[in-house]
Amino acid sequence: MTDDWWNDAYDDDPPWDVGRPQPALVRLVEDGVVDGRVLDVGCGTGTNALYLAEHGHPVTGVDVSERAIEQAREKARRASDDEDRNVRFRVADALDLSADLGPFDSVVDSGTFHVFEDEQRGTYVDNLAAVLRSGGHAFVLAFGNDAPDDWGPNLVSRDDVTDAFSSDDWRIDDVRETVFLANHGDDEVAGLLAVVERR
Repeated sequence: MTDDWWNDAYDDDPPWDVGRPQPALVRLVEDGVVDGRVLDVGCGTGTNALYLAEHGHPVTGVDVSERAIEQAREKARRASDDEDRNVRFRVADALDLSADLGPFDSVVDSGTFHVFEDEQRGTYVDNLAAVLRSGGHAFVLAFGNDAPDDWGPNLVSRDDVTDAFSSDDWRIDDVRETVFLANHGDDEVAGLLAVVERR
C-alpha cells in the first residue's frame, strides 16, 4: 500500500482508529511490563502513544501517514496533562526506521505487523532490532487466525511470529490470544499478542 493510501484512510475514521487504547496494551501497562522509553510504531492518530505518556513513559510515535501524524500532534496539543508533553510524533516508514530514533526500552506495535506480507516482515523485524536496546521488549498486537478474513489485514498465527523473529537478535517470551478492537463489523475481533525480547 502506498503512502497516499494510508493518508486517504484518515479522511474518515479508519477501522483501526477506535479512539481508546487497545485493552491488551492497557493490561501490559497496568502489569508494569512496558518499560522506559517507548516507540509506538504505526501509531496512527496517537491514541496508544498518549495513553503511554499519561502513564509516565517518554514516547515517540511514528507512522507513514502524514495525515495521521498531523492528527496525533493535534491530539497532543489539546491534551493538558503534563505527562502528555512526554510524547512526540514523526512521519517514518516502519520498513525504514532511522537508527537515530533509538535506542528504546520498549516497542509497541498495535496493528502494524499484520499489514506486512511474509517477505516484508524480516525487514520490519530488522528495523525494530536497530532501534530497540538489548534486553528491551517488543509488544506486537495483531489480528489472530480467528479474526474475520473477508476484510482487514493479514491474519497472524504463532508460526508467523516465530518465523519473523527467528534470528539470534530475538527471544520470544510469549504469544497468546487476546482481543483486538476495530471499528468495522464486530467491535472486538480475535487478536494475537506477542512479547519478544531483543537479545
